[in-house]
Amino acid sequence: MKPKSYTVIVILKSKTGSEHELKTALQSVVEPSRSEPTCLEYRLHHDQNDRSKFVLYEHWESKEAHQRQFEKPYILAFIEKTKDLFAEPYEAIFAEEI
Repeated sequence: MKPKSYTVIVILKSKTGSEHELKTALQSVVEPSRSEPTCLEYRLHHDQNDRSKFVLYEHWESKEAHQRQFEKPYILAFIEKTKDLFAEPYEAIFAEEI
């Protein structure tokens, strides 16, 4: 039986005045993430009603594949660059397809 894929939906909210900086930082990880062999889909969205909110939709081959992403230099750089840009802790939904 093939393992089920793993979906992560992350909601991030920037501090007032940091919207553009966070958007740019998020955009910088999209292509490298999509290039990962275990990444099935990686999409960045901007809330139309609240421009301080961003949504990442990530679809990976497995939970382990997703976790390995946090070891990548581009993700480590993103974390360092954005640590002071968030208005609140991000919300993450971890899901598996049914």
